[in-house]
Amino acid sequence: MAEYVLGVSQLNEYVRRQLAADPVLRQVRVRGEVSGFKRHYSGHLYFSLKDQDAKVNCAMFRQHAMRLGFEPRDGMQVVVTASASLYVQNGAFQLYVEQMMNEGSGQLYVLFEQLKARLQDEGLFDPAIKKPLPLLPRRIGVVTSIAGAALQDILRVARRRMPGISILVASAAVQGDGAAQQIADALDALNQNGTVDVILCGRGGGSMEELWAFNEEVVARAIHRSKVPVVSCVGHETDFTIADFVSDIRAATPSMAAELAVPDRNVLMDQLQTIAADIRRSQMQRVQLLRSRLDRVAASPMLTRPSEMLLSARFDQLAQLKLRMTAAHEHRKSEVRGRINALSGSLAALNPAAVMERGYAVIQSGDRVLTDAKALKKNMQVRIRMQHGSADARIEQITLEGEHGEA
Repeated sequence: MAEYVLGVSQLNEYVRRQLAADPVLRQVRVRGEVSGFKRHYSGHLYFSLKDQDAKVNCAMFRQHAMRLGFEPRDGMQVVVTASASLYVQNGAFQLYVEQMMNEGSGQLYVLFEQLKARLQDEGLFDPAIKKPLPLLPRRIGVVTSIAGAALQDILRVARRRMPGISILVASAAVQGDGAAQQIADALDALNQNGTVDVILCGRGGGSMEELWAFNEEVVARAIHRSKVPVVSCVGHETDFTIADFVSDIRAATPSMAAELAVPDRNVLMDQLQTIAADIRRSQMQRVQLLRSRLDRVAASPMLTRPSEMLLSARFDQLAQLKLRMTAAHEHRKSEVRGRINALSGSLAALNPAAVMERGYAVIQSGDRVLTDAKALKKNMQVRIRMQHGSADARIEQITLEGEHGEA
């Protein structure tokens, strides 16, 4: 039985001192592959070193990082000189790196470069085959994990920019065994569905290993054969995958992908109003110019001195000219009015309030909108939103299409 009980911080501090006292660990050289590399705004570097069987966390402070003659990256094979220690606050064992030497590329990075070169030679990255994003998408497709933060970021941004826009999610694992095939199958499924106008495909940031599913050839092929424009949104600003090069457009983050794919309703309305005002102003200027020309012609001495017949003929010509200008002006106004009505109709069709005015209602459970009766449960508390208000209710009976009796 131990006679003295240590606190956690005392234990961690004891271990740290033991490590610091070991002459081997005070300056140890370690070879490994860089993984999860991050450069903090302070200038400190944080990453892991790994080999086939193990991984160790590393930190390289700014004063040492400034002496590096290269930029570390995931997949790089390096040899570091470091001291081994324990971070007392959380008990994490890590290396504090003082020097780093580049030994080349790790296995994953080599595989990445080989596949990238082969697909590029096949033309999968050719800018000429990139598809443009639609101006007014009616439905957005999303390929990501339904449990990930990336999906919530996309939903939040899309609904802020265009309330009521339809979003269809094809859930897929985004890391681990089988994830690449799930992503490819989800892309194919959205294409076969035929109702989405653009697809966002991605996940949040991570190490090269965590993002590796988006470096698989099966995903690259699925993006390439997609008939629908694909926006890749894998990781953060510094993360690049094969999917980014094959996609029609790359977004640095899932939130930015939603910004690119979903137009801002308020901006569109402002643009429409500006266009309409410009057209009206242009037409008025044209009418005033023509009226001024007619007045100058009518007041010209050339019309006051010739014979009465010549004067009459000239006025007839001017009258015909005025009629043609009036007709052209009315025709132009009709065309402009038609364009404005068409755009206004497209925006109105996306307005959820308009749907409610036609007698439909929205059923919510908490913050979630229920669109399928299969999502209902008996005794579930729901809120029914309709025109001019809402009502709370409890589900007593559920009847699914093609079935009889209570579900």
